[in-house]
Amino acid sequence: METRRLALLCLILAGLATAACQTLPRPDFTQADLAAVSPSFRYDFSSDTARARFETDTRRAGQAPADGRFDLLALSGGGANGAWGAGVMTAWADQPTFEVVTGVSTGALIAPFVFAGQSFDPALTHAYTGGQADGLLKSRGLLALFLPGVFDPGPLRDLVLGNIDEALLNAVAAEHAKGRRLYVATTSLDTQTQIVWDMGALASRDDVPSRVLFVNVLIASASIPGAFPPVPLTYAHDGRQVSEIHVDGGTVANFLVAPEPLLLADNLGSQGEGRIWVLINGKPEPKFQVAPLSPARIAARSFDTMMKAITRSDLANTAQFARVNGMTMNVAMIGPETEEDSLDFGRENMTRLFQAGQAAMRAGEAWRSVMDAQGRASPILPPRSESSANDTVAAGGERQQPDQ
Repeated sequence: METRRLALLCLILAGLATAACQTLPRPDFTQADLAAVSPSFRYDFSSDTARARFETDTRRAGQAPADGRFDLLALSGGGANGAWGAGVMTAWADQPTFEVVTGVSTGALIAPFVFAGQSFDPALTHAYTGGQADGLLKSRGLLALFLPGVFDPGPLRDLVLGNIDEALLNAVAAEHAKGRRLYVATTSLDTQTQIVWDMGALASRDDVPSRVLFVNVLIASASIPGAFPPVPLTYAHDGRQVSEIHVDGGTVANFLVAPEPLLLADNLGSQGEGRIWVLINGKPEPKFQVAPLSPARIAARSFDTMMKAITRSDLANTAQFARVNGMTMNVAMIGPETEEDSLDFGRENMTRLFQAGQAAMRAGEAWRSVMDAQGRASPILPPRSESSANDTVAAGGERQQPDQ
């Protein structure tokens, strides 16, 4: 497993090192051109107009919840660890009807199934345990020296295309028509901002270009920069056409509850009780390990540290958002007893993680309340077990007991 990880990181580093030599031609356009052709289901939160539109659409979704409570589910990124989150969701028999479902990266791939309803649980199970992701990290070989992205984008494209069918799209459109909202986040490399997509509105457009865009948004949200090439998303209006390139939504934020400019606002609250559910496909708490002085391992450790910090910051900001809006907040994340490897897309590992997620949900151990409606907070990160708190991990990767 460690050899595979090092090989992967070396490939990524090699690809990034040669990226300076790669300049592929792109048609030029201005920010005004992009704004002129941007479709209504694309939200760029650097725009006041887009933020106001998102706020209105989200408030409308929360104004008449079927069970009297507004529920928002945010599904995070996490690579292969998304299998754990899929396990949690398929084992959650009495889950509420979520008025808003959001997804980032692997969470974006889970989100349409959850939004469409529990009748799609078998399809979600198959997507994460059927072995379709086995060859996801397929090297481009020498082509990586000339094209952006170390890995062949074909397997990721095939994975999404193989699971997003007409029945799922129609179900997403039907739920959208009821007033619910499904949002997926990507990152635009042109605007350097998080872009959020109203996927229900997109699924409701019964034409081939819209269906293609639906799939491409999901692919873009899961395309790790440097590892996979960016995904061009093309818009046209009144004879003008712009192609914007997008990468993993986790580049900006690992999950989406509200855009950054609105996280401290008090105007997105629902009428009646509101609940935020954040499912983290990973372990955001710091983990002690003596960092070896290897370039690839230092890069891996640095990236992992950065993503954990981003996730913890997102959780803290969301807790503040919940407090200000009088909403409860519940968090699920992989527990210390479960080994996780976000880069191992093998069927055995993903099935193990999927089953661990199901087991945690059925045992009532998946979700923890971290904020109640009165603004009383509990620790966001789970308490560390005595063994995980006391054990140290040596540079070679073996767990050792500390000296007594």
